[in-house]
Amino acid sequence: MYLHSHLLSTLVLFIAAQSLGKTWVPSHCRSPIGAVCNFVCDCGDCSDEAQCGFHGASTIPSMSIPFSCSFEQDPCGWQDISTSGYSWLRDRAGAVLDGPGPRSDHTHGTDLGWYMAVGTHNGKEASTATLRSPVMREAAPTCELRLWYHTASRDVAELRLELTHGVETLTLWQSSGPWGPGWQELAVNTGRVQGDFKVSRVVFQAGHNGEGLGTDLDPKDPSSLQVTFSATRNATHRGAVALDDVEFRDCGLPRPQASCPLGQHHCQNKACVEPHQLCDGEDNCGDRSDEDPLICSHHMATDFETGLGPWNQLEGWTRNHSAGSMVSPAWPHRDHSRNSAYGFFLVSVAKPGTTAVLFSPEFQASVPYNCSLTFYYYLHGSEASRFQLFLQAQGLNTPPDPVLLRSHHGELGTAWVRDRVDIQSAQPFRILLAGETGPGGIVGLDDLIMSNYCKLVPDVSTVQSCSGSEALALCPQTSMKLPLEACEPGHLSCGELCVPPEQLCDFQQQCAEGEDEHKCGTTDFESASAGGWEDMSIGRLQWQRIAAQNRKLARDADRDVPGHFLSLQKAWGQLRSEARARTPALGPSGPRCELHMAYRFHSHPQGFLALVVVENGFRELVWQAPSSSSSSSKGWTVEKVLLGARHRPFQLEFVGLVDLEGPGQQWAEVDNVTMRDCNPTVTTESDREVSCNFERDSCSWHTGHLTDAHWHRVKSRGSEYDHTTGQGFLMFLDPMDPPARGQGALLLTRPQVPLVPKECLSFWYHLYGPQIGTLRLAMKKDGEEDTLLWSRSGTHGNRWHQAWVTLHHQLEASTKYQLLFEGLRDGYRGTMALDDMAVRPGPCWAPKSCSFEDSDCGFSPGGLGLWKRQSNASGQAPWGPWTDHTTETAQGHYMVVDTSPNLLPKGHVASLTSEEHQPLTQPACLTFWYHLSLHNPGTLRVHLEESTRRQELSISAHGGFAWRLGSVNVQAGQTWRVVFEAVAAGVEHSYMALDDLLLQDGPCAQPGSCDFESGLCGWSHLAWPSLGAYSWDWSRGATPSRYPKPTVDHTLGTEAGHFAFFDTSVLGPGGQKAWLRSEPLPATTASCLHFWYFMGFPEHFYKGELRVLLSSAQGQLAVWAQGGHLRHQWVQVQIEVSNPEEFQIVFEATLGGQPALGPIALDDVEYLAGRHCQQPLPSQGERAPVSVPIAVGGALLFFMFLVLLGLGGRHWLQKQRCPFQRSTDAATSGFDNILFNAVGTPRCGQVGDSASMLNDGKARSGGPGLRKRRLAPSLHVQTAFQQPLSNIPPSFLGSSYPPRIHHQQLIDQTRPGPSGQLTQHLALPRFFSSSSIWWLCPLV
Repeated sequence: MYLHSHLLSTLVLFIAAQSLGKTWVPSHCRSPIGAVCNFVCDCGDCSDEAQCGFHGASTIPSMSIPFSCSFEQDPCGWQDISTSGYSWLRDRAGAVLDGPGPRSDHTHGTDLGWYMAVGTHNGKEASTATLRSPVMREAAPTCELRLWYHTASRDVAELRLELTHGVETLTLWQSSGPWGPGWQELAVNTGRVQGDFKVSRVVFQAGHNGEGLGTDLDPKDPSSLQVTFSATRNATHRGAVALDDVEFRDCGLPRPQASCPLGQHHCQNKACVEPHQLCDGEDNCGDRSDEDPLICSHHMATDFETGLGPWNQLEGWTRNHSAGSMVSPAWPHRDHSRNSAYGFFLVSVAKPGTTAVLFSPEFQASVPYNCSLTFYYYLHGSEASRFQLFLQAQGLNTPPDPVLLRSHHGELGTAWVRDRVDIQSAQPFRILLAGETGPGGIVGLDDLIMSNYCKLVPDVSTVQSCSGSEALALCPQTSMKLPLEACEPGHLSCGELCVPPEQLCDFQQQCAEGEDEHKCGTTDFESASAGGWEDMSIGRLQWQRIAAQNRKLARDADRDVPGHFLSLQKAWGQLRSEARARTPALGPSGPRCELHMAYRFHSHPQGFLALVVVENGFRELVWQAPSSSSSSSKGWTVEKVLLGARHRPFQLEFVGLVDLEGPGQQWAEVDNVTMRDCNPTVTTESDREVSCNFERDSCSWHTGHLTDAHWHRVKSRGSEYDHTTGQGFLMFLDPMDPPARGQGALLLTRPQVPLVPKECLSFWYHLYGPQIGTLRLAMKKDGEEDTLLWSRSGTHGNRWHQAWVTLHHQLEASTKYQLLFEGLRDGYRGTMALDDMAVRPGPCWAPKSCSFEDSDCGFSPGGLGLWKRQSNASGQAPWGPWTDHTTETAQGHYMVVDTSPNLLPKGHVASLTSEEHQPLTQPACLTFWYHLSLHNPGTLRVHLEESTRRQELSISAHGGFAWRLGSVNVQAGQTWRVVFEAVAAGVEHSYMALDDLLLQDGPCAQPGSCDFESGLCGWSHLAWPSLGAYSWDWSRGATPSRYPKPTVDHTLGTEAGHFAFFDTSVLGPGGQKAWLRSEPLPATTASCLHFWYFMGFPEHFYKGELRVLLSSAQGQLAVWAQGGHLRHQWVQVQIEVSNPEEFQIVFEATLGGQPALGPIALDDVEYLAGRHCQQPLPSQGERAPVSVPIAVGGALLFFMFLVLLGLGGRHWLQKQRCPFQRSTDAATSGFDNILFNAVGTPRCGQVGDSASMLNDGKARSGGPGLRKRRLAPSLHVQTAFQQPLSNIPPSFLGSSYPPRIHHQQLIDQTRPGPSGQLTQHLALPRFFSSSSIWWLCPLV
């Protein structure tokens, strides 16, 4: 009854605490239901805006800070409501193995970031996946939804974003592709969601249009809102779609205030709005009191719902609506007045190249008061579309030409954009609205609102149509009829030349006076053309060319001069906050192309000034002004920005954001913009320099700009050190700096003319990091596919490596080539570097390493050419291994020879000969991996040819399913070759294969052994995607590194010594690990594994764990595990191994908890085949011996602890109704095993004392946890665990029964943990007396 009494008292205390808590714990902020998820933080911590499809800020956000969801912590309330197997889930790239989805998220640009994705679904029909948010309320007219999506164009037939408002469904955005690679941004305006406490839903859907979507909207609530993102999956594809970084910008309505700032209007609901927001056709107050007819009765508003009103069209405009009228993908899906597909608007139906004209009635002169026109325009579908507003004076004998007051052009998206024009005219006037559509584009108009100071001329007769010569003065002269001898439309006429559009702004002067390059970005803004820069803003800011006297004198270089410059000013737009000014289409440009400019910038932290390159729909940030707080000067700053080589067309764009109405003065201004050295045809001497050490400059090498990841020429610092001097310059790539999301970074030469048929390119490369990606070299020729010459993947240790590639040329006058290094972002933790390029005539030496992934490395097959380079990617290879050794996939390549008697009769030889190797200055080791068929293929012989041929190795053994390591010691003072000979045995369906040749300094190591001084020997650190794609690395203490590691090795005990190591801090959640695997080792009855390990974790952070596994055909056997208890010292371990079949030793680095900074290192691994382990001697890794009294006292205390533990355990077991029995075989030594089934709970069985229960490191993730406690130093324990055959690489599999492994080492005492299932077999030793043997039952 003691237990029950204890539980009862605990329960009473708990209830009392809960009751007392109600009297003093403050309740959370509780907002009215209508104020939840309305984009306004009513609670101080913004908790009323949490889990709303977005998260509110921790503090009340400003208007410029969006409500957003990055999916990093949770789905932000989004729920999948799909009805098929095609559904949404929260996912990350690191958890998807070779799937069609993104390789990184958008937030962080890595494989550890999270997003929402449609799970791939192989079906026979188009399917629908639907993702829906919680209820959201009261979106303001300015509300903008931005998100990033990722899809493969072959997988998805259509993407669609829909809005359901009441009983009506609107399409906000729709596209059938093609979509670009990587993450794409989508920005749409939702429009005003009117009404109190109205429901909004956001649904992301993937499906075909035939499937209806159920909604939760109240049919009695006409103001409800639902937004749907749909991706239509083709029936034959998996339809991978991902979403990330959803943002809602400027969606909250203004807060009620007791009083408004001077000049603002106080709404009936106590909100405050700007005066220009009155009677502008939008509900800015939130209760429509700013559009009250009593206030706006004197305004003349035309919403086209019932007709054109007082406006007249000459030609080209038509009044229409969206419902059932979609004649073009760019057609408006809704009007502005009602935010409805059933609302009417005007749209231009004029053919491209012609103008649609709408004109107003005649108005009286507007002096001394301003007559203002507020209007909403739509430009979508074409960069060539244009909208213009003209003022046409009336009442004169000779009507003057119309005066252009506004001009907008380009692609502005699917939103209705507001603008306003103030008119002061001493003469009566008309307003002309002209729309010119580009190919595939649409120009629209809605809500034309004339202010109360616009007075009609009384008794104006109907205006005649715009036809005939008498109406030319009325029609806007947007284009001039050219003489018959003039150029075609779009061409520029200069003298007798007609310059086609593709030669305008190409940085190559065609006209004698350079007219074709006048409006191409270079300008001092003194001319009204502003160098071709045009404002593309649609928000509350715009770029304007202003005179210096309107502010202060502009500082031009070192002196103040009056003049003009480009400045951020207020605008009438209502959408995005930032302002944009863009050039015409430019290019192509040369690699040295730079933009020089002067700028002034001062803003609060939310503001910015940046230069962006827009190319093929991709926006690349190439420069951003530093924060104004870092600069004490308020004068002009001169800056230059490298633009580099780019294809045509690209555009430059200044993007700026400042708060002109905020406290203090803020500004962003640009002047004296100059494009320099952009002509792609001008070359210099350095442009022909492929050989380069990067000390002076980058020679002919320059950065490509197809992605936002870039190579940088940097000076050595810290862990980034060059090869030339260790203190010079190098080309450097960090895939995470700055946060990049492109597929890779390009470094390429200028086009080169070959001089000889063969050249040798040598270079030094540095690939380092636990998850670094791929570096590859290709040759690029115009009109041909790129030729892959060389590639390496994954870490190659913290050192520089030299590589050679022979370049083969065709000596033709028109032949030019480029060399291209590409650093792929298929890994994110680590760095890449290049240095010391050199080109010389003639072929290269044979490479020191060859994986056959890119080429045959110069190997030549002798005789009939039976050796072939192949892969098994198609699964149809007639012979050879299923996978290669390099990548351990079917896509990898290797060399193979068919030794079947029909091709190679018995005793015949097929040879494979390398190119010449350079002479060796010291002994070296040549290693290679070979694969022999199950059917005896014959003998593989290895010869070295120096002055004579000598046989070094002969392999005659039956094959299997595994690649095996071969090694040859090499000493050669002259040039030499290696020759592989396949001597056939005359057996059908037999073959021999080779892969991964490597030449390293120093003698060859024994199998399974390595001191790591020259490399990893035969140990493989291939990154497994199923384990997180992390790799062990190789370094020394003296080499700078960004990752923590030991300061000295164990072999030499100095900074110069090398070791293998892994930084566990890079491991993310999900049980990720890194493996270091030995070559396959033969079966053994008694062998010893001896090694030294190092753990460098902070005090009380024993998070890292090192395990030793044996992997064979039957699975993985954990034979030893150790957490980070012994810190910052090398510790010695030896393990006895017995195994009746071929196996591999695996060192596994993993985490025992949350990531903690610290390395795990290995050194002096020695595998002693056929030898028992000896009792380890005291060493630097072992603890110091204790005195006899202390040892005796400790033993007595430990004995008392065991007695108490036994009594308590017996009592507990009786409570659990498990029979307590004594062992009847107390004298028998050996193992008594407990079997834990693969699925299910453990059975009661006879085990050693509870003090000997050990945890293999897996229990905490899948079954009864066995928590660790330290044993006495003199206690030796033996343990073995068997894991199921899951996630085992194919190369591990063979055929035999599970081995039994014994080892001796100081390990951990454990005790039982929580109940659950365990997926291992557990074998425990019996080393106590029979009185201490217990039966163990599972906890329930």
